[in-house]
Amino acid sequence: MRAAPIAAAVLAIFCTSSVEARPKKKKVKDDREDISAYKQDLVVLSDEEGDVYVMEGKWGAQGGEHVVFHGDGKVMYRQRIFGGGADGSTGRIDLSFWSPRTNGGQIGRNDKGEYTLTCGRGRDTETVPLKRMSDADSKKVLDTASFRKPLWTRQAQALARDDSGNYYYVDRMRDEHGGKGHRIFAGMKGGLKELPMTNVVSDSVGEIYATRKGELRFVTAPNKAWWIKGSVKTELTIIPIEDNVPLIYGDLGVYDGSLGTPCDDM
Repeated sequence: MRAAPIAAAVLAIFCTSSVEARPKKKKVKDDREDISAYKQDLVVLSDEEGDVYVMEGKWGAQGGEHVVFHGDGKVMYRQRIFGGGADGSTGRIDLSFWSPRTNGGQIGRNDKGEYTLTCGRGRDTETVPLKRMSDADSKKVLDTASFRKPLWTRQAQALARDDSGNYYYVDRMRDEHGGKGHRIFAGMKGGLKELPMTNVVSDSVGEIYATRKGELRFVTAPNKAWWIKGSVKTELTIIPIEDNVPLIYGDLGVYDGSLGTPCDDM
């Protein structure tokens, strides 16, 4: 059975996490990062386009945590580091950061002391040379720039598709920002639109997200999903989040503008 038009519908998704109605927007109290404790261990770099990168000059500069910032030299956003490696005998450092549109990114220093930024994987990999800024320019960045926490505060929750190519997508605030504030989007790839919610229900069976004229249901067991409008019920194909990150953060058209990562435009 073909899915009903997307513009008028309700999204109900059954999952295991707790959910509540979308909260009012709250201003972040303080998104600044204090670099004073490890400032002396930071290296300031730039590329040919004028973007600025600040990274640790030695492994685990911030008390064992790893540090990379990216920005214009005036406002610098911290990157989410999820892996890396180092060789103390040569000075090599490799740090992998969250970059969903390119399926990963990496910044580092090789055995020859050269710095590079790498975006993507496999055949789609692009590597950009980075140069250390002068001592004077580096000091200016470290002394005057506004260093901030990661720009992007949301994460994917659920994704499904019908046989006509209509996608149904749910996101929420990242765990460190409370994990709430769920939103629903629906439409063809490249043109998904947010559906204002009227109600959200969560229990041991799953979750229901309701818009003004319908509902979409994801059931935890047996892991099924449906798009329901009135008496029309269309079964959907659940799409694994972890295998479709570039699709979600790029091709779906949900997120415009920068995510705050160095590889956004590559």
